[in-house]
Amino acid sequence: MKEILDCIQGCELFDGMNLDEANRMLECFDAHVISRDKGAAIFVEGSHAKRFGVVLAGSLVVVKDGLDGKRSIIKRIGEKELVAAAQAFSGAKTMSLRVEADAQCRVLILNAERVGATCCNACAFHTRLVRNVMRILAAKTLELNEKIEILSHRTTQERLISYLRSFAEKCGKLEFDIPFDRQQLADYLCVERSALCAEISRLARSGMFSCRKHHFKLLQRLLEIRN
Repeated sequence: MKEILDCIQGCELFDGMNLDEANRMLECFDAHVISRDKGAAIFVEGSHAKRFGVVLAGSLVVVKDGLDGKRSIIKRIGEKELVAAAQAFSGAKTMSLRVEADAQCRVLILNAERVGATCCNACAFHTRLVRNVMRILAAKTLELNEKIEILSHRTTQERLISYLRSFAEKCGKLEFDIPFDRQQLADYLCVERSALCAEISRLARSGMFSCRKHHFKLLQRLLEIRN
């Protein structure tokens, strides 16, 4: 349990709790840890939506397969972030998305039903955790709105520029590493990989940004484009 407590320090879900409180909360929520290799499922479509997780190590991607078989990445989830919380707390009976390991990972699994129920141990900090969950879910809603805005653009170029601008704004700087490789970025933007790679090369040649693999440096010309 000590290893888990060390991993969740700094996790927003347990914000405002000391280690003793967090330890008691883990017992209340029937917490356990699972490990998965890259590509393996954490949650699958159709499974019961009553549990959620906290990424202790590694990273995950939330994916959805369309009727045409094309894969879309909804978002990437890093260390100390929640996974499947919106599904678990929505009242849905089953998962509508698939969550899989983007790299070898360890995930702390918690029972969402116990979060919403009155705590039998009368934990004074239970209410604090519920507030933390509400704040995190509100932030996830804003992230979803941001992606909807990105996908509202029709062309590959417009979606790419909108994504890079948004990422730069969140980072507070013009030079950064994005969390996706080219295929994952194409899946996230719902565009073809070949079209995306061609657009990245074209914009880089025209002086909009410089890039190498995950690393991008936005230049002034990109900021001046009306998108």
